[in-house]
Amino acid sequence: MVPSDNQLISDVRAGHNGSFAVLVERYQTPIYNLMYRFSGSSEEAADMTQELFIRAYEHLGNYREPKGFFPWIYTMALNHARDWHRKRHNHRRLFGILAADEPQGPRSPDHECETRERLGDLGRALSRLPEDRRELLILRYRHDCSIRDLADMFDISESAVKMRLQRSLELVGRTMEGFGHD
Repeated sequence: MVPSDNQLISDVRAGHNGSFAVLVERYQTPIYNLMYRFSGSSEEAADMTQELFIRAYEHLGNYREPKGFFPWIYTMALNHARDWHRKRHNHRRLFGILAADEPQGPRSPDHECETRERLGDLGRALSRLPEDRRELLILRYRHDCSIRDLADMFDISESAVKMRLQRSLELVGRTMEGFGHD
């Protein structure tokens, strides 16, 4: 049986530090991806991810179970990334491709080219959104976060999350239409 996040945290608090490594393994990819979107650099994202997990370990006493570990650490990660961004005044932002896993089966070169073009358009459309709206979309549709978790992470109501997601999707759609796609 796979231990829950809360069980792993209880184990860490009881002195079994190896349990924290399991949490790192579970969540390092979405945290790294967030850091990469802010920094645009693999090396910087890796450093920021490591710093975040060290900070999370040090502040594990502040974790409260009802919110869930992922919303708690992702909120910390957002704050860490924003602090990093402010300190470096880096106005260039690179955003990872939001595409899900590649579909199976052979595809034509035309299909590959069209897919790359649409993903590029999506990245440009997302880059025009405010930071918090972009993160809401990525968390909801790339990482399958629930509306409740998003509300906790961004400290807003569930209805506000739904409204922001809807408006952000509409804006991305209109922007992509301007690029010549439906």
